[in-house]
Amino acid sequence: MTAPELSVVVPTHDVGLWVGELLSSILEDQSTPADPVDLEVILVDDASSDDTFEIAQAYAARDPRLKVVRSPGEGGGQARNHGVSLATGRFLAFADGDDLVPRGAYAAMLRKTRETGSDMVIGRFFKLFSDRVWWPVRAWRAFDEERTLVRLADAPSALRNRACWNRVFRRDFWETAGIEFPDASRSNDIEPMVHALTRARFDIVTETVYVYRDRPGPGSMTAKSHSPAGIISYLEQELRCARRIIALGDPRVRAEYASLIFDADGWMAIVRALQGMAVIDPVALEPARVLIAELVELFDDGVIDGLERDKRWGWRLVEAGQWASLARLIGDGVGWGSRTIADMLETLQLVADSGVVPLRTLQRPVLNAVSVHSLGDDTLVGDDLADLVLKHRGLFTAVAESAEEPSWRLDRIMAALEEGPELLRRVASGATDPVTADAVSLGDGSLRLRLAHTMVDPHELRVVFDGDRRRHAVDCPPPDLASGRIEVALPLSALTGGLWRVRFEGRDALGEFDAPVIIGEHALGERVGDRARIVEVEGRARHGIEVDLNLGERGVRKARRVAGRIVRRVRG
Repeated sequence: MTAPELSVVVPTHDVGLWVGELLSSILEDQSTPADPVDLEVILVDDASSDDTFEIAQAYAARDPRLKVVRSPGEGGGQARNHGVSLATGRFLAFADGDDLVPRGAYAAMLRKTRETGSDMVIGRFFKLFSDRVWWPVRAWRAFDEERTLVRLADAPSALRNRACWNRVFRRDFWETAGIEFPDASRSNDIEPMVHALTRARFDIVTETVYVYRDRPGPGSMTAKSHSPAGIISYLEQELRCARRIIALGDPRVRAEYASLIFDADGWMAIVRALQGMAVIDPVALEPARVLIAELVELFDDGVIDGLERDKRWGWRLVEAGQWASLARLIGDGVGWGSRTIADMLETLQLVADSGVVPLRTLQRPVLNAVSVHSLGDDTLVGDDLADLVLKHRGLFTAVAESAEEPSWRLDRIMAALEEGPELLRRVASGATDPVTADAVSLGDGSLRLRLAHTMVDPHELRVVFDGDRRRHAVDCPPPDLASGRIEVALPLSALTGGLWRVRFEGRDALGEFDAPVIIGEHALGERVGDRARIVEVEGRARHGIEVDLNLGERGVRKARRVAGRIVRRVRG
């Protein structure tokens, strides 16, 4: 009998609800009269306790292309290896028993490798959830277009896709490279796929060739990851992948892998494991800490310090074995901005107490917590914010003392703490931005700003308009400061065309301060009169006033440009 062109290996374990759909998608939907696929399917059952094996046997009785066997070992890796040993096709593919293979997927990949002679062909896929679909390949540049006979160094982001099921392998490449699935409780395909990627000349097709079904339940891989054994097994595979990447010797691939581990797959594996554990046992997790420390030593050339806050702190916590602190840091997966101010300060306190990050790096998060985030926290009632600051007095003191550069914002909080709770209550919510702009208008020959301040016993306040080598200052009379609301007017004739930054300089009972006047976000892009508009300055939460050039100013600037060109010609 002639050997088939393609062998599809399907390991199964308790997937009776879905295995029929998977087998139908392979046996019935892959071949068309215009594009036939000569295939065999080898289903290797890994000790299913449901009706998976019986369902598969029923399909095999109707279709001789399907062979159903029991796995001689235990685990998905051994089942896949056994299936490969029974395969007779010139090409290999893998599918999981609870997923789906779209119509024509294998035909598209086989057609490509016949044309190019590649070792492996990879296609796009999506993940099917109960309430949505997700296309992770959209974020990976390697899948933006069809590619032919590339190496991993040519398309480093192909490393982001390390599943075995959305590709076809040339059988002689698989055997020559010595690829095998490890005997691992989870993630048993990431190491062999990294092995293949570092050895192969591969193609990428833009067709969707696989549908991964993300399903809940104790039998899923996700559920198995919620244990010390699961995260240790995963990290063991990653460490072997890491050594292959280092041996490849390509800096771009190395950087891609470091990002993959510390910013994506590795981080999410730790988060999911901790969120699924009923009890955090540092003794049981110690082997995981050792593996993480080795990964960090191999790849951390500053990549961790460049991560977003939670991830940066999180890796330092697990590196130090502080698993319970990390579990508290990540919580239930709620975004940092969605947390209450009380929870944010508690989290910052535990990070400070852990000693895994320099205290000076907590300055901005501490200040943001009591200023920006507190404004939108509906759980704050009455004096709660001041009480929270008092509760975490040690945190604020430690951060202030460790700061490399003085911060007048933090100084105001510390001064209020020294004076006592009553003064603190007066400044807590306005300690970082004592002056804000409620309204801006342009008319009657003047630019007018309506300001509000939270200064404590104000002594003086000056509003400064800074332009390109231009400066105009307006002093606010002391009687106006007493009301907490001020109106500042500047003659329109003083505002020549260009960008003006609005700042304030002042002094009150808590000391001196100097910072931008924050104009409300709602004003961004709005015009002020006929000649000016509110614009963002330097991409930060600070705003300026951009005034259009008048006819005379445009003429002067044009004359300067012409004169400059003449001078350059003469000098040249």
